[in-house]
Amino acid sequence: MKITYNQIKDEIKEVSLLIGGSEQFVPGILENFKFVLLPLVLYSIFFSLCPFGEVFDLNLWCALGVMSIFFWYFAARFFYGFGVIFSMLPKGAFEKYQVIKIVTDKARIYYIVWIVAIVIAGLLSVFTIFNVLSLAVITLLSTIMLGIAFNLDISRYQISGLFGALAAAKEKWNQ
Repeated sequence: MKITYNQIKDEIKEVSLLIGGSEQFVPGILENFKFVLLPLVLYSIFFSLCPFGEVFDLNLWCALGVMSIFFWYFAARFFYGFGVIFSMLPKGAFEKYQVIKIVTDKARIYYIVWIVAIVIAGLLSVFTIFNVLSLAVITLLSTIMLGIAFNLDISRYQISGLFGALAAAKEKWNQ
């Protein structure tokens, strides 16, 4: 999907004005948890299967279990932040603005790749000697690498988006 920098600037200006005057309700704290639920369930299933694998170290398993709670907390906060931003938009905005379509499509692709990475890590944890270590390390590293890749991918739109948001702020200020 091709888009010009000027088109991004103009659309972000309109979107910023929509967000600034949003009449939408603030989402609940668990409302956007659904995006984290599938990866969390997959991770938990594989994590609970690890003791039945070939090699099992109870201390390592328990320590990684405690650490994974913090990992999933931060992953949930990340998705919640995006959900809050998108919840401020009216329903028709997702069809009208091309830049929103691009961002949501990219987020969907990275989400699917993340799910696949968790499944691969889970299968390695159940069927190899690395057990829970592979699950925790691969999930953590794939999340970090995908987060960085997503930010680099989206950064191509950020400068012109910033100018659009500044234009919207200037217009709002002058009213």
